[in-house]
Amino acid sequence: MKNVKKILIGLYLNFLILPLTALAQVNSGLIDDAAGINGAGYPAGAGTSDTIPQTIGTLISIVLSFVGAIFFIYIVISGIQWMTAGGEEEKVTRAKTRIMNAIVGLAVTVAAFFITWFISKTLGAA
Repeated sequence: MKNVKKILIGLYLNFLILPLTALAQVNSGLIDDAAGINGAGYPAGAGTSDTIPQTIGTLISIVLSFVGAIFFIYIVISGIQWMTAGGEEEKVTRAKTRIMNAIVGLAVTVAAFFITWFISKTLGAA
């Protein structure tokens, strides 16, 4: 029964994460939208040559979207675990620990992004 539960949770998470990453790719211009227009307003593939920094920025945007989705999933799963603990102190402690780890992981990721952004802006201005 535990394996079935893990498989169902895995499938649920896949169906939650995949649309979010695809949406991030459409918004970033990696995937053309339904009308065939890219993010710059030109027809798909018409005169849009991205530079290396733009491509790297797009990839960072996609990775940050993925990290945000993972953070959201961890918070929801931990919240459900906390609510359904039924007074078992061990489950509550695990849920609290998972929530704190998710928050710290998100903070480290955002800090790394802003440090990279600041350095690239500083070197780009010089």
